[in-house]
Amino acid sequence: MSDRPKLGLALGAGSVRGLAHIGVIQVLQENKIPIDLIAGTSAGGMIGALYAAGVDFKLLEGLACSLKLKHIIDFVFPKTGLVGGQKLADLIALLTKNQDFKDLKIPLSLVACDIETGEKVIINQGNVALGVRATISIPGIFEPVRIGKRMLVDGALLDRVPVSVAREMGADLVIGVDVGYDLQPERVTNIFGVIMQAIDIMGMELLRARVVDADIMIRPPVGHIGSFKLHQAKECIELGRIAAEDAVDSIKELLESYKNKQD
Repeated sequence: MSDRPKLGLALGAGSVRGLAHIGVIQVLQENKIPIDLIAGTSAGGMIGALYAAGVDFKLLEGLACSLKLKHIIDFVFPKTGLVGGQKLADLIALLTKNQDFKDLKIPLSLVACDIETGEKVIINQGNVALGVRATISIPGIFEPVRIGKRMLVDGALLDRVPVSVAREMGADLVIGVDVGYDLQPERVTNIFGVIMQAIDIMGMELLRARVVDADIMIRPPVGHIGSFKLHQAKECIELGRIAAEDAVDSIKELLESYKNKQD
């Protein structure tokens, strides 16, 4: 039996701010900190899926910094949302090589919400791109995703940083990454801003009310970055790197402490 703990990564929701997860994961890779499983919500689920699928994160950083909203938003005005979401789903399918969850290099669970029942739904089987499409389906903006009998939307409504999900997957230790803890006032000028601001406010209150028992919580200071400000992608990734670098020594000490307890 290995004396190394099973280390889980819980990646939180945050729209464009979720790009900070790229910087966090880059630093973990550079410091050879092994990630055994991933739980992700919304943007955290999307970045987690790309990592679990083996996407090169230097390549991903370049892609993120060149993306524009027109590349991922398709205004089809369906009955249940303003955006169809197919452009983004197609991009995720391309990057993940259309893999199923069972094919991933790292076990992955994505958090969604059944908009009809209010239940939290864990997605860990079937097509990865479809699962990502569900976890990022911001209600009112993206059309919900039908998987089986479930009508699924963004999991941030119920579990913004899914530490408990990572533990349920078998993690001995969990690193959480919260990219939505210190949001700054943002001038709202359209319906997208209204919806995102409402979800962010609800998410912050949810985190305050709930005990999130990550062994280490990384909080990149990205609260000043707006929900759809893709032109700040590079800054977001860099702030993720800085926050992760500040946490590296604590993570290594945590792993060593666990090992010593097993001896």
